[in-house]
Amino acid sequence: MKATTSSPKKSIRYKGSNKALTINLIVVIIVGIFSGFMIGMWLISNKDDPNLYNMNATLLMDDVSKIRNEANGKTPEELGATKSCVLAFDNTFNHKNVMVVGVGNVNAMGVNQSINSKSIRIGDSVFTEGVSVSKFVKAADRFYLENGTITKVKGNVDGNTITWNGDKSNMTPASYAETMGGNINEYMLYIVSSKTVVNASDVSKLSNGNYTFTLELDKVKSVIRYVKNMKTTGGLSSYPVFSENIKLTVTIDSNFRLVEVTSEEKYSAKIGVLTAKSKGTLTNKFTYDGDFTIPQISENTII
Repeated sequence: MKATTSSPKKSIRYKGSNKALTINLIVVIIVGIFSGFMIGMWLISNKDDPNLYNMNATLLMDDVSKIRNEANGKTPEELGATKSCVLAFDNTFNHKNVMVVGVGNVNAMGVNQSINSKSIRIGDSVFTEGVSVSKFVKAADRFYLENGTITKVKGNVDGNTITWNGDKSNMTPASYAETMGGNINEYMLYIVSSKTVVNASDVSKLSNGNYTFTLELDKVKSVIRYVKNMKTTGGLSSYPVFSENIKLTVTIDSNFRLVEVTSEEKYSAKIGVLTAKSKGTLTNKFTYDGDFTIPQISENTII
């Protein structure tokens, strides 16, 4: 999940005790919940490079129409992992009836943090939800795209139940994309292309007819949109810096649509004068053409 996959924003205050600082770091650094990633961390030093992500995202993308033409009559095995993934991302993000469920867990300095996210698209209406819970952090957000307006709703976590009667705010899809790094129906914000994939496995066919492969994404080029989302949703002082290339384990169907994506990443995120070295994984599962229903704001969530 985006995916994918925005996330709750929390303010931080520098506190003298290590325990208080740890709690504040955990609150702030759980980022990209709708893009679908979470992290664990420890304090390190770091130097910023203001030009690190100064690239044109469009120039890093492949021409999907050319790949679509090339894929005509081919299987994912014949098309290859990178082009199959490019096509699957495009097909999934533009599909008008899809549900994406993301589940993960983070261990941050000995504290376990569960992550649950869900996105539903029905026609031109899109719903996304993210819930993050530990003994220190309980945060939840929903976004609704309806009739050209996106509404954000804050949730209240009480045990396993989330009620959605918190603050509401509206924005346009354009302002959402500018703030969050991508459109609300882009459930993951990695740029996957021939220019960002540094290593790709062969495509293997599974017994159920689906196909699987792994990709290694460049730690800078592939995340120039994603880091914008992370900075916004995490309340970071600057864009995070990835220490290793990102690994994606991808399963697609014979129609070049995403079935499951597991992401693994390591990066450093700066909060004030401190930097947190981070690691995370999350699995998003995709279902198509079901009898989905976008929940009303008044409907509770059970986790």
